[in-house]
Order: sequence, then structure tokens, then C-alpha cells
Amino acid sequence: MNSTLSSKAWLFLVIGILLISGCQGFGKQQQPQQTNAFVGGMKGMDVAFAEGQPPASVLDKGQEEFTLTLLMRNLGEYTIPVGGVIGSLSGVVQNSFSLKSLDVKSTVEVFGVTKDGTTVIPGGEEMLEFGTAQFKPDLPADTKFTFKADVCYTYQTQSVSTVCLKKNVLRKEVGEVCQINNPTLGQENSGAPMHVEQMKESSVGNNKVRLNFKVVNKGIGQVYEPGTFTTKCTGMESEKNRVKITVGSSDSTFTSSCTQLGGGNSGVVTLVNNQKDITCTIDTTNLQDITFQDLVLVKLDYQYREAVTTPLVVTNAA
Repeated sequence: MNSTLSSKAWLFLVIGILLISGCQGFGKQQQPQQTNAFVGGMKGMDVAFAEGQPPASVLDKGQEEFTLTLLMRNLGEYTIPVGGVIGSLSGVVQNSFSLKSLDVKSTVEVFGVTKDGTTVIPGGEEMLEFGTAQFKPDLPADTKFTFKADVCYTYQTQSVSTVCLKKNVLRKEVGEVCQINNPTLGQENSGAPMHVEQMKESSVGNNKVRLNFKVVNKGIGQVYEPGTFTTKCTGMESEKNRVKITVGSSDSTFTSSCTQLGGGNSGVVTLVNNQKDITCTIDTTNLQDITFQDLVLVKLDYQYREAVTTPLVVTNAA
């Protein structure tokens, strides 16, 4: 069973949390309970060269065979599909090390972190294998090399905020359950390097609500539009800082029109200084007259790129 919540499953989870937190015991006031929809965090995939792969040193003239392997740990909440991780080696001459290829793709899913009640279940750990290698040339002296592995992986962030809505947003009534003009709406993000922050809500006319939020790169890597890398994780520098954004609602209660998304609710934007301001408008003309709370669901889709290095000393064999 896939450990990542489907869109409907995580939506029902958040709705359930909202309902539970709003309930009161019969005849007695209950204190609200703080329950998070996600595990959270600012990490996606953690990648490192596996211990001893490569070893600290090997002999030259093809006398010693060794393996090159990356260890992948999914620290976020998105399950990376088969083929969703691409690793590319650089820093060395492929033929000198007898490597069949400098590029490799994952062959299994890498499960994300999940919650079971209050228990957090860690994400998956998998290997990305480049195969065996050996250094063929005859060196005059011991020489140090550095293997660099660029890793691009498919990832997704899901963010949830609770907004206040009704047909006529300017009409005030006694005892309303929420306020439409809210400069600190707040949001929750699933564990991932890309986050939604500073969600705000304001009225702009009788039948319009404006949402403002930021999309921010919280990790140490670079973000790219989905599908930028297909066979190798190299180049494409001009395509970095791009992410796909989709703004939705629970059960399609309302639709959003976002300026930076071409007037629609989905599109690709370019980050500036690792962030992007997004402005969306909700038309409330066809909503109910009574004030109600609903969910704004923001989904970020992207490829994330990071790099790791490791040294290798090739020893001159006498």
C-alpha cells in the first residue's frame, strides 16, 4: 500500500482535524486540541555516497574493483515514483574508471514519511547504483580524485489553509464564525523543501476575496519545473528556479484566478531570490449567504536538485 496520502485522503484528514478541533463536549467546555495535518519539515531527499562505495583508496592499473553507490533517504512526505530520481556523476573521466555510464535512474519507489495517529513512520531508504569501477591508467604517483554526484528528484509539496467566505464579503453580521480580512491566515506544509508561507486574506469588493501568499525554497538545492530532467541530472542552468503551482479548494467549492498563473489556478512561475509572491482572487457571487470556513489547497510540483561529493585516492602500485 502506498504510504503517501492520496489527494482525497489527505483532504479528508485535514477536514476531520478541523471538525474535531471545533467540537465541544455536552454540558462542558473543552479546550481546543492542536493537531497537525502533516509531519512537516523542510527536507525532501537526503543523498550521500554509501559507506565504502567508493572506498577511501584503490590501486591503479585496474588491479582493484570497487562500487559506486548513493544512499537515498526520503525525509519528506511525498513518495517518489519509480524513475523519479536521476543521478549523474562528474569530476572524473568515465573511461579511466571503466564506468559503463555516468547517469542512472531509480528503479523503485522511495516512500515518504507518514503519520499513524501520533506516530511518525520514517520514509524509505534505497540505493542508487552506478555499478562497478576500476582505475585503468598507470599513475606515476598517488593521486586524489573527487567524485561529484548531482541528484535530481521529482517532488511535491501540499499546503493547507483555512479561509473565511460568504457571498457578500463586506456585509457584517453578529456572531460570525470567522473574519474575512485576516493578515495572518497561516498554513500547514507537508515535509518538503518548497513551502507556502504568509497566507493572507482580504476583501476587494462585495463579491471578491483576495489571497496573497509566498512560495519559498527552504532547502539548499535548486528547484526546476517538472520534467526538466529526464535521463541525466546535468546542465539546464537557465531553467532553474521554476515551480508549478496549483491552487484549489475542498470539494471544488470555489475557483481561484491567480495573476501570476495567467489568470487561472495552475501554472509555472519563476522564483526571484528563492521566492515568489502569488495573488489569487475568489469570486464569491455564487457562494452561500452565511459565513463559512473552507480550505485552500496549494500544491507545488517540481524537480529538486542537490549535489554531494566524496574523495578517492588512487594509489600507484609498484
